[in-house]
Amino acid sequence: SLERLQAYVNSFVPARCVDRAGNPVFDAKGDERVEKRVINTKELLGCKSVAEVKMCLGTDRY
Repeated sequence: SLERLQAYVNSFVPARCVDRAGNPVFDAKGDERVEKRVINTKELLGCKSVAEVKMCLGTDRY
């Protein structure tokens, strides 16, 4: 249903900006920088398991 889809999308975590050493990057105000993620829908639709979906969406790291 639409509500389930909206809840799922709202559960996405923004991508944290990090430097090459993996340290978080902060803006001029001292807030941690985040950016929008691009979702490769073709790759996502080709996933054959929940683990593959999590890897595709980048949610396996949090």
